[in-house]
Amino acid sequence: MISARTRVFGLVGHPVRQSLSPAMYNELFRQYGLDAVYAAFDVHPDRAERVAEAMRTLDLVGVNLTVPFKERVVPHLDRVTLAAEEAGSVNVVTQVEGTLTGYNTDGEGLVRSLEEAGDVSFSGLKAVVLGAGGTGRAVMAALADRGAEAVALLNRTVERAEVAVQALAPRCSWSTLSAGALTAAAFAQYAEGAGLVVNCTAGGAVDLVTGLDPARLAAGATWVDVNYWMADPPQQARCAELGIRFHTGHAMLIHQGALSFELFTGHPVTAEDIRAFLDVEGE
Repeated sequence: MISARTRVFGLVGHPVRQSLSPAMYNELFRQYGLDAVYAAFDVHPDRAERVAEAMRTLDLVGVNLTVPFKERVVPHLDRVTLAAEEAGSVNVVTQVEGTLTGYNTDGEGLVRSLEEAGDVSFSGLKAVVLGAGGTGRAVMAALADRGAEAVALLNRTVERAEVAVQALAPRCSWSTLSAGALTAAAFAQYAEGAGLVVNCTAGGAVDLVTGLDPARLAAGATWVDVNYWMADPPQQARCAELGIRFHTGHAMLIHQGALSFELFTGHPVTAEDIRAFLDVEGE
C-alpha cells in the first residue's frame, strides 16, 4: 500500500518507457518489506538543470539517471564520489537530509560482471573502450583501477576522448591511457593484441562499430556491448565466427542494479537476486 510515508525513488531519462527498472525495484521493495515505490520519469532533455531541484522539491529519496542526464546533472549536485568525478557523470543520485550525492556504478558494474564471468584478467590487460560518454569514461577508469596495463578510449569526436584521458591519467600512472578516433584505422592500431573491447557507444554509432575488425584482437579476447536492449548488437555474429567471447550488457545491468539498491536503501542485495527477477521477465 502506498501511503503518505512511502519513500519515492525513480528513473530519470529520455526515453525510459522500455525500462525494466520500475518492475525490478518494486519487486525488491516488496521482497524486503520496504515502504517504497519506484517510478519512471520521462523528462525532456532541455530540463536537465531542473532534475536536482525536482528531487529536493518532491523529496525524492533517490534516482537512477540515464541518457541524456548523466553528465548534465553533475553541476547541480552537492557532492559526487571519486568514481563519479573520474567518469564526469553520475547514474545514481541519493538525497539524505537535503544533500544530493552523485554516484557512478557503470564502471564497477562492468568489472564485477567480468569478474563473475571469469574470462578476463585485469592485471596486464590491454583494452579498447568505444565511446567517451559517461559510461565509456567510467569503464576506462574502472579498468585502470583494476590494474589494466593499457586502455584506449576511441570516440567520434577525438577531442572529447582526449579531455577524458587527460583528466584521468594523473590518477592512474600505472596504466597507459590513450585517446583516438572511432575509425577502422584507429581501432586496428589499438586493438592489436588487446584482450577486451567494451562498446559504450549509443545506438547511433552502430554503423561505425560494425565497420571495425575484431580479428585484430588477441586470441581468447572478450567483447562486451553495454547496450543490453539491442536484439542484434553489432559484432556479435562476427565475434562468434572468430571465437571471441561476446557479452551483452545484461550482466553489467544486474550488478549495477545490486549496487544501486544498496545505495538507495542500505540493504545489500546479491546479483543472483537481480538475475532471478530478470530471468522471470524473460531476460
